[in-house]
Amino acid sequence: MTTTHSPLGIIGLGTMGRNLALNLADHGVPLVAWERDGTLAARARDKLPAATAWAKEAADLAARLAAPRTVLLMVTAGAAVDAVIEALRPHLAAGDTIIDGGNTEAADTARRQADLAAKGIHLIGLGVSGGEEGARRGPALMAGGAAEAWDRVAPTLRAIAARAADGAPCCDRLGGGAAGHFVKTVHNGIEYAVMQSLAETYDLMRHGLGMDVDAIGATYTAWNRGPGGGYLVEIAADVVRTRDGDGEPLLDKVVDRAAQKGTGRWASLAALDLGIAAPSIAEAVFARAVSAARDDRLALATGTPGPVNVSVADLEASMRSATMLAFLQGFALIAAADARDGWSVDPVAVARVWRAGCILRAPLLDRLADAFGALEDGAHPLSAPSLRSELAETLPGLRRVAAAAIGAGYAVPALTSALSWHDGMVRARVPADFLQGLRDRFGAHTFERIDMPGSHHAHWTEA
Repeated sequence: MTTTHSPLGIIGLGTMGRNLALNLADHGVPLVAWERDGTLAARARDKLPAATAWAKEAADLAARLAAPRTVLLMVTAGAAVDAVIEALRPHLAAGDTIIDGGNTEAADTARRQADLAAKGIHLIGLGVSGGEEGARRGPALMAGGAAEAWDRVAPTLRAIAARAADGAPCCDRLGGGAAGHFVKTVHNGIEYAVMQSLAETYDLMRHGLGMDVDAIGATYTAWNRGPGGGYLVEIAADVVRTRDGDGEPLLDKVVDRAAQKGTGRWASLAALDLGIAAPSIAEAVFARAVSAARDDRLALATGTPGPVNVSVADLEASMRSATMLAFLQGFALIAAADARDGWSVDPVAVARVWRAGCILRAPLLDRLADAFGALEDGAHPLSAPSLRSELAETLPGLRRVAAAAIGAGYAVPALTSALSWHDGMVRARVPADFLQGLRDRFGAHTFERIDMPGSHHAHWTEA
């Protein structure tokens, strides 16, 4: 059945905006486009259908769309989004919808939604994952906002989204308010953690085991065929095997300093604000900060760690464990934000949206969706029998890798933080009793007792 799509306005035709526009055009969506940058506009004109309408400014774009209007923003997050919305606002009416498809901080989305609601204008915060290739051929789309606005734009967004193996579009309204952008932020935080874990396994194979890049690439390819496979593991094989023009491994010529655009930091800050432990995400952000301190590292360097006694099978197990635990931390973070803000996010829906199109796509998402669907309300995902079984299989390898890597002098923050989080979460009693005692001893901060209610203070024995 052919779906007839209403015209859509699109503002911002950089790499992501242009590829989404081409995707939309492929699916028969009539477009009204506006791009301030002449070079970007010309590049898009060369590729978009001749029927595309081109606006000169916000007022012109709004005038070319019939009410109720829908305008997709693909501009840089932050002040640029506010500026475009302010330019559009006088020319929109109640019932119109703005879709912000950028990597926007959830708090900004919530603020803009409240502001626009005063005029009856809807704002959907749309997380878009999959990079430029996903935008062109089918991204994962995470929406948040009013149900009535979603119902009107959903057919168009579902049409351009990636399809999971069962044919379902990887596109959904994940909740009200800023749910879509928050879920995308957490997605990116998990992405940081998985990438850092992969980097640590690469380091151990290349320098700890002395494997050449072709052998490491073959190892990642083998992992990708197993239960720990996924897009990031797949492209890890491509990255390590790539040679420069002189035949040498290209990675050996890449500066060991990784940049970041902020979403991992946002996820870490959200975890701190909500009091949720997400150490795999935070440690991955800190690892990039360590990499950025390259001048200091070069001055402080005492040599490269030597051989490490680990097996490739244990490295695969450690990667599987660390990946699952990073996902579970991310889902716990989403649940905490949802409890605070009342978005009504279904973790099963989140896992299903991530199954294809996005950077995190992996067979693990199907297993997580099944596990979440079988959980009782309020139960922690770590209690899911299927996940416990998988962790029982892989955690021993993670323990051996962490111990050997630390003993040999390798920094493995993503792997070790995942393990520490797990081990803390499955202990009935942790040494926070000692922390309470210390706080009360030096600052009379009081403490709780297990045998009586209330706050208490003690005169701790002095030396």
